[in-house]
Amino acid sequence: MKLIKEILRLAIPSIATFSSMTVTGLLILMIIGKLGATAIAVVGITNVLMYNLWALFSGNQGAINYLVAQNYGSENMKQGNQRMQIAIILAALQAFLLFCASFMIPHFILDVMGSNTAILKLGVPYVQVRMFGMMFTVFNIIFYAYMRATGDTRTPMNISLINSVLVVFLTYVLAYGKFGFPNLGLQGAGWSMVAAEGITFLLNVLVYYRFLNEKYFTRSWVRIERQQVRLLLFESSKLGITELSNSMGMLIFTACITRLGTVAIAANEIALNLLSFGFMPANGFGAASTVGIGQEIGKGRPMEAKRFGLVTVYLGLGFMLLISILLFIFSLPVAKLYTSDSAVYLTSVSLIHLASFTLLFSGAGIILAGGLRGVGDTTFLSRASLLLNWIYFIPCTILLTQVYHLGQTGAWTAFCSLIVLQFAANAWRFKSLNWTLAKSKSEPISRSKSVNA
Repeated sequence: MKLIKEILRLAIPSIATFSSMTVTGLLILMIIGKLGATAIAVVGITNVLMYNLWALFSGNQGAINYLVAQNYGSENMKQGNQRMQIAIILAALQAFLLFCASFMIPHFILDVMGSNTAILKLGVPYVQVRMFGMMFTVFNIIFYAYMRATGDTRTPMNISLINSVLVVFLTYVLAYGKFGFPNLGLQGAGWSMVAAEGITFLLNVLVYYRFLNEKYFTRSWVRIERQQVRLLLFESSKLGITELSNSMGMLIFTACITRLGTVAIAANEIALNLLSFGFMPANGFGAASTVGIGQEIGKGRPMEAKRFGLVTVYLGLGFMLLISILLFIFSLPVAKLYTSDSAVYLTSVSLIHLASFTLLFSGAGIILAGGLRGVGDTTFLSRASLLLNWIYFIPCTILLTQVYHLGQTGAWTAFCSLIVLQFAANAWRFKSLNWTLAKSKSEPISRSKSVNA
């Protein structure tokens, strides 16, 4: 019972965090939906592009999440702070690259994806502004990762809720010119995210350098060791490859659907947006599994880490089953909230019904992957992601949509089967892993384990 309480303590705030992000996406899409199907399509395509950019830089936060969790478990937060310093420097470089790329790639990417003239005209400036917002996001996600690694999932939840409220409010007032603000249309939605992410960044800086300094001396500079730079770069690259392979698969998936027309794009975005609700418990329990297993490995208790992971999977599946049933039953009325276009919402409902059956596989796969990250098995995750996406999912999607012309049904068949295969791969790895040999990557800077050493 104590273990269940600990898992829920870590998971529930994380679920609330991911829920706020998902609800925010839903509300924004509903607000933008009144601007027309083209606006929905632009947001849908841009979300996939942003997911790919996030995936490209996500290895940084993924590495900090499990490495600092192991540091926390071994009571070696001095090294955890050193790793965080490296991550912040890497985030600054990522932000600079995003700024430069924002002036060069939006039109090129949208054009390559097969966007029509209307989507290009509306989408290019929107993508550029969203990239400005991501310059803050790359910092925010590593601050969240550090907090979660120390077992504090409430603070990221509170900051994320503030972010969500800001995004929804500013999107409404800037997209439609309410309360004396200018009417900026879709561009207003983009700038609202820039403002919200910027404010979130300032809050994270305040928490990390002021409040966390009292516990972990985060303002104290730790001399950066070359081996830690290599470790963080190596682990970040593997986790980045994992996420980038997944996101590239979704990019090709979206590109194939983009060529089916505006209705297909809009229906696909609504379906994916609703399905993201199904991922909320899985993401929350996956984050809990990473932190819990990482801390147990840091304490030198690998079998307790395995037990933590298994119990987390069982609890997560209970939540996933409920979400799956609700999505299937209420898919039509919820889809109608996005748009009054019957062609769009009826198409999206058929996609939701198809995917709701795979939510249990998806949830279990996400939670198991979180556990494998916690133990530091990042090599397997990167290899599995590369193989499943590039050898199976991407070719299968192209084959079913472009060769056999099965349209969205073909694309979503490939997508759902990918989810099942990812679950099978992660389950096999988790079961076959020799847990008795699992050890922490937290090697003390000095033999002292004091947080203020």
